[in-house]
Amino acid sequence: MASWQTKVLNRVLHFTIKRMMTNSSLEETRRFVESRGRPKLPPGVNMAPVAAHAFRGDWLSTRESSDELTLLYLPGGGFVLPASGQVPPMVARICRASGARALIVHYRLAPEHPFPAGLEDCLAAYRYLLDLGTDPRSIVIAGDSAGGGLTLSTLLALRDDGDPLPAGAVVISPFTDFSFGGESRFSNARRDPMLSPKSMHQMNALYLDDALHDNPLVSPVYGDFHGLPPVLAQVGSTEVLLDDTRRVGERAVAQGVDFRVEVWDQVPHVWHIVPFLPETKAAIARIGEFMRECTRGIATRKRRPRMVAAGRKRPPGRKSKSAAGRSHAAAGVHKREASAASSPARSASRGR
Repeated sequence: MASWQTKVLNRVLHFTIKRMMTNSSLEETRRFVESRGRPKLPPGVNMAPVAAHAFRGDWLSTRESSDELTLLYLPGGGFVLPASGQVPPMVARICRASGARALIVHYRLAPEHPFPAGLEDCLAAYRYLLDLGTDPRSIVIAGDSAGGGLTLSTLLALRDDGDPLPAGAVVISPFTDFSFGGESRFSNARRDPMLSPKSMHQMNALYLDDALHDNPLVSPVYGDFHGLPPVLAQVGSTEVLLDDTRRVGERAVAQGVDFRVEVWDQVPHVWHIVPFLPETKAAIARIGEFMRECTRGIATRKRRPRMVAAGRKRPPGRKSKSAAGRSHAAAGVHKREASAASSPARSASRGR
């Protein structure tokens, strides 16, 4: 049963944020997000820009953070909005619950940069961690909403490109289906306190350009999940994206993946950003447990990873990939055949 705090918040969101997101233009919504100003970080939380050229991001750490566990976080925003000021404090709470440090990725946004630009940046950020010397077995990728979908797309692209995979992944209210399948997209249209089918339809033309809706790197619900690491998914029972989570979870489990779906009663979309909700504290505690479980017993490197210039060559011992494998994510925009194009991350690293 939902807490009274959640019930009150849902009513407020329904008459404020949901109306704005349904009826406002992209420019108006962006101005609203940017008007919130810089994030107010809790005491003991440090955030600094990443010294990289292939993508933009911020390092975040708390007093509990350790180099032995790294969270690569992909914020939501419908593929068109920048991360809100509520994201870093939420990531800080996850770091405190797990003992991780975090790299928050500010991937490029549509319509200025449609698919696959955002995915390219996420791949570049993960490979940047590897180039720093970070053990992939100590990395957990996580994201909310659009960032949740990008988390799954990143896993698929990394596996197909032959990169070492992270220890696990966490997706919060993920957007996984641009073909708009799933009954909850319509059955929860009125019950969802934040999102509406109308607001989500607007993302299609802005983000996809001429990409196919059923491309797994666009809509992970159509992906082949064989060989992926454990995934924890959390979603609200009244969200329009409920079936985005359920369907992708069912597909992954059928393919032998440890994909755990948690449906939380009546909570709003990405409720984790609201610190005073009892459900927020419980959900973040679960994420912390999952992250520690994924990385438990892994002998991570004890030295502090060194900083390296973005776009530098991989260490000599790391195997290079074939041209077809490197081009997987970019080639998926139009067709599934391999091409001679370079990989998204390496395309990004050559200059943005």
